[in-house]
Order: sequence, then C-alpha cells, then structure tokens
Amino acid sequence: MQTARKLSQSGWLKILTPFLLWWPLVNRGTLKVDAMAGLTGAMIVLPQGVAFATIAGLPPQYGLYAAMMPAVIAAIFGSSWHLVSGPTTAISIALFAALQPLAEPGSAEFIRLALTLTFLVGLYQLILGLARMGTLVNFISHTVVIGFTAGAAILIAASQIKNFFGLDIARGLPFYEILHQFGLQIDRINPLVAAVGAITLATGMLAKKFIPKVPYMIVAMVVGSLLALLLNTLLGADATGIKTVGALPAGFPPFSLPDFSPAALAQVAMPALVITMLALTEAVSISRAIATRSEQRIDGNQEFVGQGLSNLVGSFFSAYASSGSFNRSGVNYEAGARTPLATVFASAFLVLILLLVAPLAAYLPNAAMAGILFLVAWGLIDFHHIKSIWQTSKPEAAILWVTLLGTLINLEDGIFLGVLLSLIMYLYRTSRPEFVPVVPVGEAGRLYFEEAKGQPECPQVRFMRLHGSLYFGAVDHVQRALQQIDEDNPQQKTVVVAAPAMNFIDVAGAEMLAQEARRRRRLGGGLYFWRLRDSVHGFLRHGEYLKDIGEGGFFPVKSNITAAIYNTLDPDICRTCKTRIFAECHSDVLPGGVRRLRLMLATDGGDYSRAPRDLALQVARSMGVTLDVMTMTRPDAAPAQAEQRLEDVHREALKLGVLCENIVLQGGDAAKAVADAAEQANTQLLVIGRTPPKGKAERMVGTHAARIIDEAPCNILVVPKEAGSLQRRILVGFDANPSTDIALELTASLAKATGVPVTVCMVLKEGAPATKVMAELVEDAVATLRLEGVDAEARIVMGTPAEALRRVAEEIDADFIVLGKRHGGLYRLLPNSPTDQLIGANRWPVLIAKMGRTNSPIGKQVRA
Repeated sequence: MQTARKLSQSGWLKILTPFLLWWPLVNRGTLKVDAMAGLTGAMIVLPQGVAFATIAGLPPQYGLYAAMMPAVIAAIFGSSWHLVSGPTTAISIALFAALQPLAEPGSAEFIRLALTLTFLVGLYQLILGLARMGTLVNFISHTVVIGFTAGAAILIAASQIKNFFGLDIARGLPFYEILHQFGLQIDRINPLVAAVGAITLATGMLAKKFIPKVPYMIVAMVVGSLLALLLNTLLGADATGIKTVGALPAGFPPFSLPDFSPAALAQVAMPALVITMLALTEAVSISRAIATRSEQRIDGNQEFVGQGLSNLVGSFFSAYASSGSFNRSGVNYEAGARTPLATVFASAFLVLILLLVAPLAAYLPNAAMAGILFLVAWGLIDFHHIKSIWQTSKPEAAILWVTLLGTLINLEDGIFLGVLLSLIMYLYRTSRPEFVPVVPVGEAGRLYFEEAKGQPECPQVRFMRLHGSLYFGAVDHVQRALQQIDEDNPQQKTVVVAAPAMNFIDVAGAEMLAQEARRRRRLGGGLYFWRLRDSVHGFLRHGEYLKDIGEGGFFPVKSNITAAIYNTLDPDICRTCKTRIFAECHSDVLPGGVRRLRLMLATDGGDYSRAPRDLALQVARSMGVTLDVMTMTRPDAAPAQAEQRLEDVHREALKLGVLCENIVLQGGDAAKAVADAAEQANTQLLVIGRTPPKGKAERMVGTHAARIIDEAPCNILVVPKEAGSLQRRILVGFDANPSTDIALELTASLAKATGVPVTVCMVLKEGAPATKVMAELVEDAVATLRLEGVDAEARIVMGTPAEALRRVAEEIDADFIVLGKRHGGLYRLLPNSPTDQLIGANRWPVLIAKMGRTNSPIGKQVRA
C-alpha cells in the first residue's frame, strides 16, 4: 500500500497505482472465484458483442474484439475492481451515427475510420485523466444521459426494422425517413422473416422472465437460428429470404493500424470528443454505482487513464471504442469477483468460446439479431426515471425531451444540446440562490435559523439565509432582495446574512456587499454575517472589502450575534415592540442601557401602602422589570424614616426575586413630589394607594390621589387597602375614545404577563343611537386582544357607566378594572365621574390609562 502511494505521487508512474493496490490480494482462492466470475461474463458478452457490433455498422466479430484487449487494459489500469469494459449500446449507436455519413457501414474504409476514432477517443481520455480533469463528466447530467440513451434506443430499434421485417431500406437514413420508408413498404413485409424475428423476440422476453439465470440473448439466438434453419431446409433460402450473419473468424484479434492521415483525423476529431465524454460518463457513473455496494473508493481521474489506455491499445487490436458496461459489471460483482483478474479471465474465456462457436454464427439470421436488438433497445429506455423526472421537475423534463428528440434528429447535436441546456438551467438556478427571510432560534452558542414564514420578526432587523454562491450572475438577484427589504419594512435598516452555505464569492459579489454595507450604514443600520466560510472571509479581507463592511460585521457559529445586534437597535422602537424574538428583548434594559419599563411604586410606609406594594411587586415580577420605589420625607425628618419605608418593600421584593431602585425626595407636598418623581424617571406606570376621604366635602377618590392622577404624566394604578393580587379577571371599560386604545394595550400587556382573562365592557344608555356600530367596535377590540393571545370576551350593558361597570365587575368576579382618561386641561378627573366613583367604591384596583405627554402603555413611551 505504501509503495502504491509513493508511485501515485511520482509522475506518470501513478498509472500503476491500481495494479499495486489489488495485486497483493491475489491468492488461490481469489483466482478460483475470479475465474468463475470471468466465465460467467464471457457467456454474457458473446451475444452482446455481436449485437453491439451490428448496431455500430461493423462486422459482428468487432464487437467481440472490443471485449477482449480493451477490457483487460481497463481492468488493470482503472481504479474500479469490478468495472468491465467493452462494447456498449450508446457508444455503438454514437459511432454509427458519426461514421455512416463518411463511409459505407461495414466497408474497409468504415472500419479504418472506426479504429482512428477509437484511437482519438483513447488519446482524449488519457490526456484528461493525466490532467486530473475527471470532474468534467459531472457536467453531463443524469437527465441528459437518460434522454440520450432513450433516443439511442429508438434509433437502434429503427435501424433494425428492415432486418426484422425483411424490407429493402437503405442504411444510414434519418429516423423519420426510416419510418416513412416503412410506411411505404408495409405491404412488402416478408412473413417468414418477420416470424423468425417475432419468435426470437418472444423467446427472449420469456427467457428473461422465467429463466433469468440463463443469458436470454443466447436462448433467443438459439431458438431463432433453429427456426431459420428449419424454414431454409424445408423451403430453401431463396424462397424464405432469410439471411444470416455469416461465420465469424476464429482466433485472436488481428493486429490493426488506424488511419493517421490528416484527412481521417480531421473527419473524426469532433465525433471522437463526443464519444469521449459519453464513454467517460458511462464508465465513471457505472464504477461509482457499483462502488456504493462494494464500498470501494473510486478515483475518477484514474478511471479516465484506464479507459484511455484501453481504447488506445484496443485501436491496434481491431477493437472499436469501448466503455464500462453496466450489465456485465453488475454480473461481475454479483458473481463474486474480488479483483480485476475476473475481467482478464473473461477475455481469455471469450477467446476460447469464439474458437468453438465462430462457425455457428453462419446459422444466426439477421431477423433474430433484429429481435434481440429490439429487446436491447427496450431495456435501454428507463421508463421509471423518465416518469419520475416528468413528475418532479418540469425543467429537467424539458432537458430530457430536448436531448431525446435532438438525438433522434442528430445524435451528436442531441447530446451537445442536452448538455448546453443543462448548463443554462444550472446557471439560471445558481443566478437565483435561495435568499429567504429567517428567524433566530435557540440560545447563544446553539443558535440556528428557521424560515420566517408565519413567525414574528424583529421590526428593526431582517435575518436572511443565503444558500448558494455569490458570483457575478447572482449579484442582481441578491441585491434586489436586499433592496426589497427597504420597501417591505423601512425600519429594518439592519440585515444579518446567515451564510454557512455561501461557498464562493467573486469580485462582483464582494463589490455589491461593500456597497450594501455602506448604504445600510447611511440609513442608520448595518450589514452583518453569521457563519461565513473562512475562504469567503479571506477573499473579502484580501480584497480590502472589510473597510466598508467592518471588521466587527462577522460572527462565528458560537458567537452571541443577537446580543451584539441588539445593542445597535433604536431603543424607542424596542420599547414599543411586541415581538421580542431575542432573549435580550426580555431583559429590563433597552439598547443603549435604557430601562425598558419604568414601573414606580409611591409609598409612605403606612397601612394603605401594603396592597399597592404587593400588586406593584406582582406586576414587576410578571413583566420581568425593575421596580422604582419612591417615597417623600419632610426636610426635617430623620433619614431612618425613608430607609424603613424602603426596607419594607425591598424585603418583600427579595422573596419574589424583583429588583428595586430607590427614589427619595424631600418636600412638603406629597402629591407634587410623586408627580415630579414620575416625570423625572420617565415612568410609564405609577402605582399608588388611596386614603379614604375624611369628610363629605372631599372627593370619593381622595384629594391626594386625584391630584396625582391629574398631574402625573403617566398611567396610574390606584390600589385600595383591601385589594388582593391580580388572578381572576380584568374588566376594561370601553367607550371608543382615544384613551380606550391605551387602556386596551395596557390590558393586553398585563393579561399576557399574568395569564388573567379579560372582559371588555361597553355601557350604553337605553335607546342610544348607533348601538350596532358600537357593538362592532367592541367585538373588534376583543378580536385584537385574542390575536395577541389574550383570553377575552365582550359585554354590552345598559345603564349609567359607573353603576353598570360595578355590576358587571361583581358578576364576573373581577379583581382589576382598567379605564381610559384624557389628560389635563378640561379633562381633569371630575368629582362623581365614573372613574371617581369606581375608585371611591374601595373594592377594586383601578388602572387609569391616560392620553397626553405619555400616551403609552406598559413598555411603551412616546413623548409629545
């Protein structure tokens, strides 16, 4: 093995590597198994060789010659231990199509051109193999091969119509002309010749089905020959019109010399190139197919070398172009062959068999050969894959039919047209790489992306997955997709490209990315890449494109890209965002270090502050935010007074895992101090207690609470002394005013955080106009809540607002009420208003959603 590896690295001696790899495996047991496999292969190739030579327009013995020396050379110098080379259907029909316009099939000139073409095919193959260009066969797609093979099968069948029916049709006519001539001469069909062909055909079909272990071609040949012999004996050969192949020359392949004249070389140079690619495609694909079963590693370049040497040598031993045979290779593997010696034995046995049976070919009728070739042609058409291609891919189906029809018109042009169309389709697909929106899933270090269809996306960042190379042909498609992001959502100024599947980038692609990075930076965003391949990153670095994209724009697989991107976002948009797809979105800090929600509790440490404290802590815990704890002391009060009040809240907060920040103000006006603290802290929700009124003249809500409600620029939650936690149901008063929208948003935030259901209630006066319209508005509000995942219902009741809401709250056992209120000016909280009355009832916490400088719910702040 080590010797083989050294030789594989030492110039032209690498062609000996395969031989050195399998030769040490040879022993007595291996020789016995390989000899039996070789005998089986020789029995199969005998009828096939005769049939394929007939297809190629050569005397029958040339098909057998092609299975002798070329098979031995290809086996020794090829990389596959089971591939058997020799004449094949596709190569035979391609050779006939290439040479029949140049010389009369079967003539000496035709044979010389065939040998010259074979020499050039071997030379081309050897050059490609030594130049390590084995990947070229990958450009002939499987679909093209199927289409070409099906077209060649039809041409084979068409070429044998005259022999099958005993008609006088000139050789080498186009496919359509053969059908035309058959139609004109259909009344001249020789029934005896047709009977021999039909019985041979039927015998082959039956033998293939009922005795699959016996070569069906041999059985069919024997039956057809016996029938023809019987008819010729009884009626005479002149009367029956049954012609035979004629006796084959027995012995070794005679030495031959290709025609190396410039004229001959020029005539076959291009056809040889076509046959070269076709032969290599057959050989490599067959060797790989068998290698998947034998678990052997195949070297495509070495296979090129083996095939090239086999055709070069074969052209001097009367062999025409050969390639790997799927049938014989499959039988070779199934027969237990262990080394390429099985193919060597097969060639030796073929010589011995030819010595014995060559004279018997004089009894083989042409009609029987035609019947056998009909069977061969039928077997070449891969109906299963043709149906599969038609059902799964219309572009592939178009390639298949173009190749098939092109082959029927002109064989060489057909395969070239198929390859060209395949490349065009490939270039079209690669010019439109998959570039789709995705969303991040998982945690830092285990991040992956899923398609964004039906999933919430970040309103500021568009994640895109690029699956394909970014070269000049794909630049326009990708650039249009990036620009389309701006039209779909102008706020998505930042784009993250997940690019683990970007295998290649060229200058045009790099220039486009640099331009896009500059453009997005001007918009206030950026262009970033996740899991970009090192080769692509290296290209961008060497081309100095990182100056525009930025050194920090690339994130490896285990990096926390969402945290890095999050810190670049607009905090004002993040504050209002409801999707929150990043883990960082659920933290208490907005981009730039700004607190997400400013929730404040105003406390004086008294009995009426305990219920507000407990409810504020519940909301803070449910929302996952920090609680600002505010208290006011008089200038002459001892510091311990404020510390005691705050310590009481911190102690309870510690039990629930809530963080608190202290705000201590000094002054003499508690209501003003609370309102000022809320404004300075940008508070969105202020939680206060309520001291009951001290006399009939004082408002039901309480003087201090009323002032805070009017003066604080935020939403206010007034909590009575006996209030419990939020756990049963939220009641929302709905009156279709602008403040009601804020109330609904507040309700949605609280309901989603706590899991509490919601009832939206509208109170109407008896006989109020537009009742139907108002009912629709209520239903729309409920539908919006449900879309956000809130369990909501609607209620419409008649009566006065305060009394009706109080009645509904009792019926549904609500423990929380949300009301809307305009802020300031003429819209101050009026005595005996519904809000004043419900707060004064001293039974439910009442959340007042306000319009004004802060018209935002929890997690949202917009300053006017």
